Amino acid sequence: MSAAKAGAPRPAPATVVITQQLRAGREAGFRRWQTAVNDAAAEFPGFLGADVTPPGDAQSEWSVVYRFDDIVNLKRWLGSETRAELLASGTEFFERPSTQHVLVDEPDDAGVTVVVSHPVAADRETEFIAWQDRMTEVERTFRGFRGSELHRPVPGVQNEWTIIYSFSSAENLNRWLESPQRKALLAEAPDFRDFEVHRIANPYGSWFPPSKTGEEDGPASWKTAMSVLVGLYPTVVILTLIITEIWPGGQLWISLLIGNILSVSLLTWVVMPVVTRALGFWMRSGRDTRTDLIGLAWSVGFLTLAAVFFYLVTRVFWTLP
Repeated sequence: MSAAKAGAPRPAPATVVITQQLRAGREAGFRRWQTAVNDAAAEFPGFLGADVTPPGDAQSEWSVVYRFDDIVNLKRWLGSETRAELLASGTEFFERPSTQHVLVDEPDDAGVTVVVSHPVAADRETEFIAWQDRMTEVERTFRGFRGSELHRPVPGVQNEWTIIYSFSSAENLNRWLESPQRKALLAEAPDFRDFEVHRIANPYGSWFPPSKTGEEDGPASWKTAMSVLVGLYPTVVILTLIITEIWPGGQLWISLLIGNILSVSLLTWVVMPVVTRALGFWMRSGRDTRTDLIGLAWSVGFLTLAAVFFYLVTRVFWTLP
């Protein structure tokens, strides 16, 4: 496990993971309250999406993940009077105060995830990182281990170091949590044993934000299909033009393979984050007919303009061989 990476030229997306233990019989009221919180968060600058996940098993808690385009906008939401008022109105739903963990690099999707927070004195950070490195080396030997990330404290938001590690299944995760190897590592560093562990089932979304109502199944299938088409069509055409130009003699089977690898990579890390942000108002709209029509018109209009542009490029100004 390594320390958080140095800052990139552009602000990194910021995520807050909130875990909360619900009181028995309060689920219906909590869902209505959480919908109001999601709606309020969606009105703040930089909002990218929110995921609400019920407990994955008897030991885990409800989790809510909010994603913003950078830490500044996330701080604005976390410190807002709007959020404070909503939190005050929702205390009746919870057994104890909620916990939150702020991450400045959005993690990958995971089957079963654990968030661990450690308070660490400034003069012990080097020792703590070395201990976490040893922990990760042992984790890697366990079946189903998918990866781990170490996040430094976020000044003004969170003082603890946060570690996220994930496994392919709850069974594999439990095998690690209950292992003698982990217990031995914890015994090695008694000064770092003051920590909190929160289990989260499937906490991070994919390309698509959930609906504004907080429904777990996210946007309607036709919206996701249309949004993928908005991102896929120009990406594939541009890559085809580039590959044809720089490798005119390339055989079809290999050029298609290279094109598919590049298009999937660009869609995942470049194109779809932009598309889902631009169409976020539509993807989160639920069954709002007016917003649905606006989003559909925007998508069809973009695809039409793209088709005209590529027609002119490939048939009028330049003809593909």
